[in-house]
Amino acid sequence: MKGEIFQGDFYAPIVRSIVAPLWAFRERSPYLRHLRRLEHSPRRPLEVVRANQWRRLQALLHHAVDHVPYYRNRLYEEGIDVREVRSWDDFSALPLLTKDDIRVHRTGMMAGNIPAEAHHRKKTSGSTGISLDFVVDDQSMQWKRACTVRHDQWTGWRLGERVGALWGNPEYKKSWRGYVRNALLERTAYLDTLKMDEVAMARFYYRLRRLRPTLLYGHAHSLYLFARYLKKTGKLDLRPRGIISTAMTLHDFERRLIEEVFAVPVTNRYGCEEVSLIACECRAHNGLHLNLDTVVVEFIRDGRSAAPGEPGAIVVTDLTNRAMPFIRYKVGDVGVPSARTCCCGCTYPLMESVQGRIADYVVTPEGEFVSGISLTENFAMHLDGVKQVQIVQERLDHLLVRLVRGDDYTDGVLERLSELVSVRFGPRMGHAVEFVKAIEPESSGKYRFCISRLQEHPF
Repeated sequence: MKGEIFQGDFYAPIVRSIVAPLWAFRERSPYLRHLRRLEHSPRRPLEVVRANQWRRLQALLHHAVDHVPYYRNRLYEEGIDVREVRSWDDFSALPLLTKDDIRVHRTGMMAGNIPAEAHHRKKTSGSTGISLDFVVDDQSMQWKRACTVRHDQWTGWRLGERVGALWGNPEYKKSWRGYVRNALLERTAYLDTLKMDEVAMARFYYRLRRLRPTLLYGHAHSLYLFARYLKKTGKLDLRPRGIISTAMTLHDFERRLIEEVFAVPVTNRYGCEEVSLIACECRAHNGLHLNLDTVVVEFIRDGRSAAPGEPGAIVVTDLTNRAMPFIRYKVGDVGVPSARTCCCGCTYPLMESVQGRIADYVVTPEGEFVSGISLTENFAMHLDGVKQVQIVQERLDHLLVRLVRGDDYTDGVLERLSELVSVRFGPRMGHAVEFVKAIEPESSGKYRFCISRLQEHPF
C-alpha cells in the first residue's frame, strides 16, 4: 500500500534538484551545503566530534567576552578568565544562564559586532507564563535549518516531498510570500491545533488522503488526538512514510495509538525555540541522539552532572548563535542521559527520554517529586469515563484536577480519583475537581497534562 500511496508525486524530485537550490541561491542561503556536510557527520568517531565541539566552544567563549557585555561583566564578577577554561570540567564551572537572566539583560546579551540586519527576532510561546524575546543571527539560522532537514530525513522523508503538519498558527499565513513559498518549496498541509474539533480533523483527513504526504509532523498530543479521531471513525488508510512527534513529551500510550493507526514508527524529537533541535530518535527508536553539531548538552541535578539513567535539568550551549549567545542555558526541561550506544551507526550520545518540563513535576507534602510523564500512565489512564485530565498544583498540599467527561462517565470516577490522589501523592494531599468542556491548548497549540506553580525544584 505504501508504494501505491507515494506514486505520482513527480514534483518532489524537481523541488530537490531545481526549486530548493534556486530558492537557496535567491536567499543567499548556504543551508543545502551545510546539509550535505551534516548528512555524514554523525558517523564520525565521537572523539573527533567532541574535539570539534571544544574548538567551537572556545571560540564562542572568547567571542562572548570580547563582544557581549553581559558575559564580560558576569564572568568578571565571578572571577572567571575564559583563557583558563581548558577542559570540560572547567566549562561546567561557568554560571548557568536562566530565563530571568535573559529577560533582565536582553540588550546586554547582544553582541556588538553582529549587525542588526543579520538578526532574526524570536519569541517563545511562554508555556511557563511569560514569553521570552531573543535574537538569532542569520548564519545560525542556516545551520539550524540544515540540521532540521537532516533529522526530518531520518524518518524516510526526503526534501521536496509533501508534509502534513499538526501545528498552531502556521507561519506561512502571515504573508502572500509565505503562501507562495509553501506551495512551491515547503509543500505542507496544516491542521491548526488551536482548533482541533471533529469538523477540522475530518477536513484535514480528506486533504491528506488527496495529497498523500510522506511525513506527518506535529505536537505529540495533537498527533494522538488526531489518531484517536481516525480510529474512532474508522478512517485508517493514511500511511505516511514517517511521523515526527515534537514540542512536548511523547507518552508511551500516545506512541502506541499513533503507531497503531498509521502503521509506522513515531520518531520522537526534542528541541526548544531558543536553540532549535537538541535531540532526535533515529530509525532504531531506542533513545534520542544529541545534536552535537549545533549544541553542547548537559544534564544537571543538585549542582552536579546527572549520572546515566538519572533525571537532570537539561542545560544547553548554542555553538552557532553569535548574535545573542546562550551559554549553559537552563532550558526548563528534565531529561535522562544514557550510557548506551546505538546500533544505527550514529556515534552521537543518547538521551533516554525527556521527562517534561521542570514545572510539570508535582511535589508531595512529604517532599517527593512526581513527574507528569509518569502520572499519565499511573493516574490519568486509570480514570475510566474521562476524556481529558489536567492537574494544577498551586500549593504544596492541594491540587486542582480538571476533568472532561467522556460518554461513559459515571459518578464513580470521583471516588476513584480520590483514591488515586491519596495513593500517588499521599494522605496529606487535598484536591478539588473542576469539570470543563475541554482542556484548551496553549497559544502554541501544545497541551499540558500537569502544571506546577511551585517555586522549589531539585533540578
